[in-house]
Amino acid sequence: MHPRRLLGIIFTFSGLIFIPNMIQDIHKYITGELGLPIFDIAINLFLVPLYFFYFRKLTKPEKLTSRRIWPHLMPGISVLITSFFLSPLQEKVAGNGVFLNANLPLIIFRCASLILQAIMITIYTLRILHLKREHMQRLEENYSFMEDIDLHWLNQAIPLAAFFAFVALFASCFQAIWSDYLFHISSILFTFYLFIHALNEPYICYTEQHAEIHEEEIISPNSCPEPPVTAPTSETELSPVFPALPEKYLKNLGIKREKMKDELVHLFDEKEIYTNGNLTIADVAALLGTNRTYVSNVINNEFGFSFYQFVNKYRIQKATILLIQHPDMQIQEVASLSGFNSLSSFISSFKLNEGITPKQWKQRYVDIL
Repeated sequence: MHPRRLLGIIFTFSGLIFIPNMIQDIHKYITGELGLPIFDIAINLFLVPLYFFYFRKLTKPEKLTSRRIWPHLMPGISVLITSFFLSPLQEKVAGNGVFLNANLPLIIFRCASLILQAIMITIYTLRILHLKREHMQRLEENYSFMEDIDLHWLNQAIPLAAFFAFVALFASCFQAIWSDYLFHISSILFTFYLFIHALNEPYICYTEQHAEIHEEEIISPNSCPEPPVTAPTSETELSPVFPALPEKYLKNLGIKREKMKDELVHLFDEKEIYTNGNLTIADVAALLGTNRTYVSNVINNEFGFSFYQFVNKYRIQKATILLIQHPDMQIQEVASLSGFNSLSSFISSFKLNEGITPKQWKQRYVDIL
């Protein structure tokens, strides 16, 4: 399922459960009768897992089935069913003119639901942050650019979600018209913010060019298949379960790695493939006639960088050469010729590598000449 389809399901479901809640609020306002208890909490117990699965689908290349999703919806289903059973009790209390919270079962039910909601929000928020960190690691290992795919908007969405959760918890503590309005307004604002950013988020996990799982090895027509490399800490470090590999094999493996390293440096030094702003590790692997895992292993172990860092080192070096050779060239043009897709990414990468902005670097090392 494509993440945008999942996003559509989430917001369709949101609308379907918000509509009866709003009808209930209007009914309570007109008649003065109490409606279904804790319906607003039940809504959150449904929506929070669905938001989590949207981010999980967006950042993790895996197939989501209904069997995996339904268990996460069980807390919301349980609270909703329980509220139906407690609804007659609530009406009876209201009919006797007794204050609602004076009823012990309703007090326990509301407090337990609020605690459950707070726990679920905390757990799912931490899981979303963990998914984002894993997503960034995969990006650095496979892509030379981060524009529009780094989920940067989550840095603002997470605090906003925490604020919305606080408002929802606060509103759930009261059964009044103003608390319902506060809940609905904050829900609409947060949902609108999430929808705008999530709808524009590109999906990169399952594209044919850059698939992250089930990728076939690319083998050069004139070469023999190479054994897979599992990135051990040392090429001679082996599990005691298996016999030691022959010294000749280890020597040949080292020669192949050195050859791969030389070919990789040639592509970047002579061919300057890093000037392609959309370069991926799959593109490099295809040029070398090997698989992506092998290239990533060589870059990580031989150079000590992720693919993203490795490519941007070359791009920054190219930019400094252009700044020296062409002092009148605009910064935007320097960024483009160096392989950056945007001026903002060029400035941030340059500052990360050199400690100062391109303009400051030019003033310090070029303008004084």
